[in-house]
Amino acid sequence: MACMGWRWILLLPLIAACRPAESARYTMDFKNGAPGWPLSAEARFTVRTENGHLVLSLKPPRTVGWVLSPFSFRDGQVEVEGALLEGPSSTDYGLILQAGEGRFYRFAVSADGYYGVFLYEQGSWRILVDWTMHAAIRTGRTTNHLRVRRAGTEMIFWVNGMEVARIQRGENEGGGRAGVSMGTMAWGNARVAFDRFAAVRDR
Repeated sequence: MACMGWRWILLLPLIAACRPAESARYTMDFKNGAPGWPLSAEARFTVRTENGHLVLSLKPPRTVGWVLSPFSFRDGQVEVEGALLEGPSSTDYGLILQAGEGRFYRFAVSADGYYGVFLYEQGSWRILVDWTMHAAIRTGRTTNHLRVRRAGTEMIFWVNGMEVARIQRGENEGGGRAGVSMGTMAWGNARVAFDRFAAVRDR
């Protein structure tokens, strides 16, 4: 994934509000569907469960699509397993964090070995960690485990158990919902699968 201009954004009704989960811990393996996750069957972007996985399909190039879980937190941790099913190796996938009021963080890895951290705010993207190659990322159509922990002013990012990035945040930033996303670069028509979504809320 060579350096490229940032992609267009696909804003979808999948970010419509759902009631947050009550428990401080939340797990979802998608074996019995995806209760609380807004599924979609739009032509450009679909979200559905298949064979015990949450599968996202995205047709347009240079586009990001996402779906949010019913779980939210300010301080805590979220993790998921993801893999490319179909499409070019430049396809990326990962976690959405602290989503709410037109603002969220995005942590993603690509099937060709890159990761990045981005902040979306009121229609614009800000690069926090630009696309960077890392040996911890398994390339191709293999599974990667992504984890993020937020504690105080710090966010820490892991891929397959290895820390790849650490960023500072504002002291007064609130919390928000967690979810998953996928993105395309120059080529679209990609599918990714997620499994074993788990989160814990410290507060």
